[in-house]
Parts: sequence; C-alpha cells; structure tokens
Amino acid sequence: MVRVKVVAFILLLILLMSSLLFAENSDENGKQARFSKFFRDKNFSDEAIVVALATLPIFELRGSIPWAIHHYKMPWLKAYILSVIGNFLPIPFIFFILKFGLDFFSRIPLFARFFAWIFKRTRKKGELIKKYEALGLIMFVMIPLPITGGWTGSVAAYLFEVKFFPAMLCILIGICFAGVIVTILSLSGIWGALIALAALISLLVVWGINLIQEKKSNMLKSTGE
Repeated sequence: MVRVKVVAFILLLILLMSSLLFAENSDENGKQARFSKFFRDKNFSDEAIVVALATLPIFELRGSIPWAIHHYKMPWLKAYILSVIGNFLPIPFIFFILKFGLDFFSRIPLFARFFAWIFKRTRKKGELIKKYEALGLIMFVMIPLPITGGWTGSVAAYLFEVKFFPAMLCILIGICFAGVIVTILSLSGIWGALIALAALISLLVVWGINLIQEKKSNMLKSTGE
C-alpha cells in the first residue's frame, strides 16, 4: 500500500511540476512535444486529448487542466469545461461495475488485490462521508490530491451505499469544485506550482507519520501477544 502511495505521489508531483513550470512551447522550427505530436499525427484534436486525459485515474482533471492551459494554450474556461466533462464520463460506469460486476472482477487476482487496497483506503478516509453524508462526498471528491477525486468518490459512494443519482450529483459538484482549485493553481504559474508542491510534500509527511505510527502499533500488539 505504501509503495502505491509513493508512486502516486511521484507521478502527480512530476505531472504538476512539468505542467506548471515547463509549459510546452514550439521551438524555432515549430516542433511540438512528442506527446502532442504523436496524437496530432493520429488526427486527434487537442480537445479530444484533454477529455481523454481527464478520464484517467490518478491523472483526472488535476492533470488535464494544467496540460490544456500550458501545453495547448487553451483558454482556461475551455480547459475547465472539457476536463470536467472528461473527469465525470467514467464515473457512472465505475459505479455500475462496482454494483453489478464486482463479484466477477474479484475472481481475478490482480483486480481482487486492487479492490481490497482501494476499499481499505476509502473506508479509512470515509469518516468525512459518514459524518457529513452528501456534503462529505462532495468534499471527498473536490480535494485534488493523489488517489482522491471522481474515481475514488465513486468507490466511496458504493461502499457507503449512497444512491445512484444523489451520488452522481455530489461527485459532479465535487469535480466542478476540484476543477476550480486546479484552474486557479494552473493560472498562478510558479506560485501555483509551489502551492501544489507544498501540499504534496505535506501529504507525504503525513503518510510517513501514519506509517511509523502503524508500525509502532503493530509492534506493541505483537509484543503484547
């Protein structure tokens, strides 16, 4: 579990820092970054790429918005709308898969381990939803940090038995608020990058403290036995 968290932290850190600090610019010969050029050669529009990026877990709109603004030079409102749409697109399908296909996928060892990990983590973080219900689900989704967002929000809605339509509405509202936060950070340039970096480092420190406390707790339990 710790390894997955560290990997998620590193991926998001690289994503945010590269997107916010090293905006894609054409050089003197008009060459595009390889990533953009590859998809453009395949006749994908920039808009389609932004929507597709926002559908991805971990990445979601916290990655697609800075990419659209800094790399594709999109107006912030267009980047925001496309990213919100892309981030929300897979959510109903995830919810239905969990509700009706979980037993099938749990028979596959890789999926079984993944579901066990994500369920455990979501339950630990779900006190917000237990306490504040709909408002808690919105807050759970809107915080643009690693392994939170629309994807995890749909898992939380399933685990805490939130009905489909209220869950979808709360997750959509949370995604919209998350988009506002990420857009503001993206438009803030270097200051936005520093704020994001500070938040991520703080989160990593908290993870480290929790890990140490868990190890101490386990040692005390084993000693007591």
